Amino acid sequence: MTQKRTLLKYGILSLALAAPLSACAFDSLTVIGDSLSDTGNNGRWTWDSGQNKLYDEQLAERYGLALSPSNNGGSNYAAGGATATPELNPQDNTADQVRQWLAKTGGKADHNGLYIHWVGGNDLAAAIARPAMAQQIAGNSATSAAAQVGLLLDAGAGLVVVPNVPDISATPMLLEAVITAGLGAAAPPALKAALEALAEGATPDFASRQQAIRKALLAAAATVSSNPFIQQLLVEQLLAGYEAAAGQASALTDYYNQMEEKGLEQHGGNIARADINGLFKEILANPQAFGLTNTVGMACPPGVSASACSSAMPGFNASQDYLFADHLHPGPQVHTIIAQYIQSIIAAPVQATYLNQSVQSMAQGSRTTLDSRYQQLRQGENPVGSLGMFGGYSGGYQRYDNNEADGSGNHNNLTVGVDYQLNEQVLLGGLIAGSLDKQHPDDNYRYDARGFQAAVFSHLRAGQAWLDSDLHYLSAKFSNIQRSITLGALRRVEEGETNGRLWGARLTSGYDFVMMPWLTTGPMLQYAWDYSHVNGYSEKLNTSTSMRFGDQNAHSQVGSAGWRLDLRHSIIHSWAQINYRRQFGDDTYVANGGLKSTALTFSRDGKAQDKNWVDIAIGADFPLSATVSAFAGLAQTAGLSDGNQTRYNVGFSARF
Repeated sequence: MTQKRTLLKYGILSLALAAPLSACAFDSLTVIGDSLSDTGNNGRWTWDSGQNKLYDEQLAERYGLALSPSNNGGSNYAAGGATATPELNPQDNTADQVRQWLAKTGGKADHNGLYIHWVGGNDLAAAIARPAMAQQIAGNSATSAAAQVGLLLDAGAGLVVVPNVPDISATPMLLEAVITAGLGAAAPPALKAALEALAEGATPDFASRQQAIRKALLAAAATVSSNPFIQQLLVEQLLAGYEAAAGQASALTDYYNQMEEKGLEQHGGNIARADINGLFKEILANPQAFGLTNTVGMACPPGVSASACSSAMPGFNASQDYLFADHLHPGPQVHTIIAQYIQSIIAAPVQATYLNQSVQSMAQGSRTTLDSRYQQLRQGENPVGSLGMFGGYSGGYQRYDNNEADGSGNHNNLTVGVDYQLNEQVLLGGLIAGSLDKQHPDDNYRYDARGFQAAVFSHLRAGQAWLDSDLHYLSAKFSNIQRSITLGALRRVEEGETNGRLWGARLTSGYDFVMMPWLTTGPMLQYAWDYSHVNGYSEKLNTSTSMRFGDQNAHSQVGSAGWRLDLRHSIIHSWAQINYRRQFGDDTYVANGGLKSTALTFSRDGKAQDKNWVDIAIGADFPLSATVSAFAGLAQTAGLSDGNQTRYNVGFSARF
């Protein structure tokens, strides 16, 4: 695949990523960092930077936010060359960036804002250059970076994304340093030959990558001597030096990341850790899966910085799909992958809140059938001492309108119950029910839910007044929980499973005014209380995208006021009702989670649920004989901004 076709393909992916995400978004985006995040303070480090957006710009577009350099009055303080500490770079460092941000905002962060703090690559480069102090430099920088994140959180930052640093041992910069140090004055032509060799072919795995490095070192040695023996000797010496330096650089990267995470854990707060290092290693192991072909060379001409690199300049290499733009910075395809990766982490807890919503939705299945049974009892005669049996199917369809994917879900429920007319006023009963739901809230999240329900209920009649009460317990099993993540050309699916439960109770009262022998009407009031819980779970894979989620709890308290109309025909008894409902309990579902590769977790609120809506229902009771009847009902919500629901049910009852 040519570079031109790849850019077109990833341009389309980038546009898809940039579609505004209206639900559960942020009010602002603030970025602290180095050249990986710099959108113009000191430059833009990827080729064709005027048309290729960096990862943070793509995230900003995804959330419908503005992001511009702080030099232009914007909220991106990242600067190319920045280190975590002023000691390594007094001119550009993230400590000063955070101070500038604090001064600009008066020390107060946006609680609904998204913050990114990503630094460390330049610190590690400085540490490698001073081997005797390398670990001390890396440790000081990591500690400083973690403390800066703490300042953001202490100021009230809502969510801080803190990516770790990718392994700098895999960058072309390290090979450049080894050749320069090993060959001295002979290095310039050798370096040019080596970099050209690195960019030539594909490196589909680690083995081919190592072969490409050896081939590049042989090309470098050939510029020093034409003697094959001397060339081979130089290759072995350079390779040994490279492997030693790579091992040290890799260990130093791990040390920096571990020290930063330790500091982040000690402070605590809403921190979303992104394992860019893990993602980077996955790309190195199988670049073609992500849409890349070369992980060792670079597209820009040797010696040309990505900030000044154009695909139209002489020496630009378009023969492969490169991981690297220059000796240290990624190409535009990789920026898209990083944006997609971070976005998937941020979205995951919000997606997990759908599970708790589903627990409460499943309870409605048996309640729909029970409501039809209540209706039969209110309309018909039920002699004292009679035993009733009933059963039915209820279903539902929900449209999720709170995201651009317009997801949907289907609810299915089978209920069987018995009741006994204790005296002229009181009926007691119980039921069991099973539910099977298939939910697809958005393009990247779906799950199946099975539920078992048990309930006891009563119906009290006193003249024209009536009171219904029921107590429910539900146990739910969630399976095939699938969270899909797009990473360039790769579509990865993370799977999990968990359990949930619900306790709920309802009180419904009403009064029937007799207008005609065949017509009654009257008001009704209801209060429903539900407590739901979903157990935490971990996804099954162990990749850079695999996450774990904590327990979820929610309390729903819905009050209703409505009006009913009942018609008693010679054969069919029909009814209609309208209810205004108001949520007095939780109107926001909350979930927390984090990558399995980190101890850090963060929480996200789902989209705020509507507090007020209307429920319209119609139904009928069909006597089939003196003791057997059929019933059916249809209900529709109105006024729900996050997707209205349609419910329906059919069933039979018998009296003995």
